[in-house]
Amino acid sequence: MMARSGYSAWDEDETFFDERPTRRARKKRLPWFRMILMSSLMIGGLVYFAQHEGTKMQVAARKSVPSSVLIAPAPAWAPIVPTPALYMIERAFASLTVEARQHTSGAREDTLTLGRFGDARHARLTLTQASPEPARSFFVDIVRRAAEVGLAVSRDEQSRLVATKFGPVEAAAMTLVGKSEQECQAFRFADRDSGFGIQGWLCGSDAAALDEAQLACFIDGITLAGAGSPSLKALFVRAEKSRSEACGPGARTASIGVRTPPRP
Repeated sequence: MMARSGYSAWDEDETFFDERPTRRARKKRLPWFRMILMSSLMIGGLVYFAQHEGTKMQVAARKSVPSSVLIAPAPAWAPIVPTPALYMIERAFASLTVEARQHTSGAREDTLTLGRFGDARHARLTLTQASPEPARSFFVDIVRRAAEVGLAVSRDEQSRLVATKFGPVEAAAMTLVGKSEQECQAFRFADRDSGFGIQGWLCGSDAAALDEAQLACFIDGITLAGAGSPSLKALFVRAEKSRSEACGPGARTASIGVRTPPRP
C-alpha cells in the first residue's frame, strides 16, 4: 500500500470525509435543542395562562360575595301608621297621641300618650300583641319603657295588685325623672291566652290623689276601637262585663282630684 500522506489529493479527501460525521452529529443535536426550547416556551405559556386565569377567577369571586359592611339586616321593629287607631281611652284628660310599630314576627305595639311629662296630669301606656320580648321583672320593664322616652326611675315602692276589668294588674308608685321629677303609678298587665299586654304609667302633680281607684278607673277606660284579632276582641268583651260600676261610663273621673269610691 502507498502512504496517503504522500498524496495531497488523498489528504484533502480524507480531511473532507473526516469532518462530515462531526457536522452531521452537530446537525442531529439541533432538533433536540429546538424541541427543548419550544417545550419550555409552551410550558411557560401554560403556566402564565393558568396564573392569569386564576387571578381573574379570584377577582370575580370577590366581586360576587356581598359586602357585609354595605348590607345591614332589616330592623326588627318598623313604624306603621295607626290609622284608624286600634285603642282609645275614655274620658281622656288631655290630647291623645298614638304611635304604632310592628315586629318582623307579626307582633304589634301601640303607644298612647296623654299630655307631656311634667304636666299636672300625664300618662303613657304601651299595648302589645304577641310580644316577642322575653319575660322580665316588673321593675326592669318599667325602667326600659322609661328609658325609651329619656326618663329614669329614681324611687320605686313594692309592687301590688290592683283590680281592673282586665283582672289583677301589677302596680307600684315610682318617681320618674327627666328635666323634672314626677310622682307616678307604674303598671303592667299580661294575658297569656291572647298574647295581650299593657305597660305604662299615670302621673300627677299630687301623688296622694293617685290612689288605686283612680288608677283602676284609668285602666278600665282603655277600649278596643279598631279591628283586632278574635282573641283580642274576646278579651275586651269579657273585660267590659267585669267593669266596676265605680268606673262605668257615668263615673266622673276626669279630674285627678276627684276620688272614686273604693272598688269592691
